[in-house]
Amino acid sequence: MSGLLTGEQDAQIMKYIPKSKQHTISACWKDSDGYWITLKDGFNAGRMDVGGCHTIHEDTIAELRYQIAGIEVDPHAD
Repeated sequence: MSGLLTGEQDAQIMKYIPKSKQHTISACWKDSDGYWITLKDGFNAGRMDVGGCHTIHEDTIAELRYQIAGIEVDPHAD
């Protein structure tokens, strides 16, 4: 994760994540490939093409926000 952001840059991405979903986020960053979010254990990105996905990657904030809305509790979590 060479593109991992901290501090102010990380906050610029977190402002797009509703408070009701922020507790699900492990890390978020932007690099040359776009925006990335990794989810904490126990959560899935339900709208991603791959089921059971714990990583969201999108090119735009609009696409990222669509995926954030689909974050759900992982039904297979212990």
